[in-house]
Amino acid sequence: MSEQHNQHGRREAPGTANPLAVWWRQHREWVAGLDRGAKLKYRAFQVLVLIAVLIIAVFLFLRSWMRLPDVPEPPNINAGINGGNISHGDLSSGDISFEGADLPNVAKSGRKDGYYTFLLCGKDVVSNSTDTMILITYDTKGKRISAVSLLRDTMTNISARGGSQKRLNTIYTRNLGDRSLPDKERTENGMTALKLEVSKLTGIYPDFYVLVEWEAIGRLVDAVDGVEFEVPFDMDYDDPTPGQDLHIHQKAGLRLLDGQDAMEVIRFRKNNTGTISLGDVGRTQIQRDFLTAVLKKCLTPEILLKLPTLVQIFTENVDTDLTVGNILAFAQLAIGMDTENGVKFAAMPYYGVMYNGASLVCAQQDELLELLNDGINPYLDDIQASDLQLMYQKSGGGFGVTNASLVDPAVAQVYVPKPKPEEPDEPDSSEEPGDTSGEENPDASTPPDGSGGDTPPDSGQVGGDNSSSGDTSSPGTAADPGTIPNPPDIGSIDPGLVFPDPSPDIQNGSGQIAADGLNLPPAA
Repeated sequence: MSEQHNQHGRREAPGTANPLAVWWRQHREWVAGLDRGAKLKYRAFQVLVLIAVLIIAVFLFLRSWMRLPDVPEPPNINAGINGGNISHGDLSSGDISFEGADLPNVAKSGRKDGYYTFLLCGKDVVSNSTDTMILITYDTKGKRISAVSLLRDTMTNISARGGSQKRLNTIYTRNLGDRSLPDKERTENGMTALKLEVSKLTGIYPDFYVLVEWEAIGRLVDAVDGVEFEVPFDMDYDDPTPGQDLHIHQKAGLRLLDGQDAMEVIRFRKNNTGTISLGDVGRTQIQRDFLTAVLKKCLTPEILLKLPTLVQIFTENVDTDLTVGNILAFAQLAIGMDTENGVKFAAMPYYGVMYNGASLVCAQQDELLELLNDGINPYLDDIQASDLQLMYQKSGGGFGVTNASLVDPAVAQVYVPKPKPEEPDEPDSSEEPGDTSGEENPDASTPPDGSGGDTPPDSGQVGGDNSSSGDTSSPGTAADPGTIPNPPDIGSIDPGLVFPDPSPDIQNGSGQIAADGLNLPPAA
């Protein structure tokens, strides 16, 4: 039997040589026979092959990591969160509960393919309230983004007695839960309650939330080398008080804003002379327009090179129930989007009301439905009026809620003081001395919690309220201002601030929040 020897002199039986070892031996002999120039080309080829293999490996890893999330099932409100009840509980009580009915019927009709919804909130660093709330729908198939900004002063159907506490922007903070809970769990509690409240206002339960610290906006703008934005008017405001040291000086016009410029623009609320004062609508309009400009800049192809920096800023300043891989997957799908025609932001249609000394707003039902069903609705069926629970003002001055019962019955009545009788020319001799039956109660002008006093004869409600019926006002129409005590002077009330200044009237909560739009002089 014949034998053969390997390179080490060992004997190998015929047919037992490893084919890979034979190939490798022949390959080395071939390389050894190459001249110097051929060897350099060969080594360069090896390096290119190695790089290509690494790129393919990274691509396959990112493809498995960058994936769109599954649309989550909305929580069972009756079952509660983590086995508890869901109602607007006290921040310190640990009672995370939510007052409300089941989810809207439209949510049970099924989903449009490729539609995702997000609740984007900007959190105030002082009060911890969500002073900016934007409901966003992303149609990944049609490459369209539609959004509606929800006003922070929107009146909600909750048990809080104070007028300012019935604002939509208080829901998150009121439902955080016990302070001993982990921060992540408290955020989840607050955002779940807020998403449920948004579902009552819009008929849409948001799939995901993104809670942003406003201070991150400046870092983001610098990371993308500035954002082009049309500053609507000259902004000049100075607050030298200790701890604030806020100075805003921005010129009107189309400009490339850096991070510092951006922070001044979105923090502006009034000028030094008082001739410009932004209400909730005006302030959120500027923020909404600026966020649109930032989004358009982030959708440009060159931003892909800045993704590592953007991801770092995002993870350090944003709370969300999305993973970084989810966000990058959404961003990848958005590349090439027509930002001029494919991105549409709008404000919630509203009318202003006053309750218990606070300036609030109620949604215009018909206009809101039209807006929601024009690109924002992710469900197969159209959102109907029966899917919404909207606070509205009745013709008698009180408030009702559509398709639900009032959680706080006191809002059904708004105190209207009796007109003070005119002084008679001559004393009435028939009136006994000391009889004060015809005099006005000196304390009657300040009813407790906005209730008590005379009840307007028309105190009925539409759609589910337990009061007697008879009101003919629409939830989309403001009541006659003449029936409301001290109707608001729209535009004259100094608004609250996304970043409140530290003046005593703001700190102690006594500042008035305007529900108006822009009250501005012509731009210079």
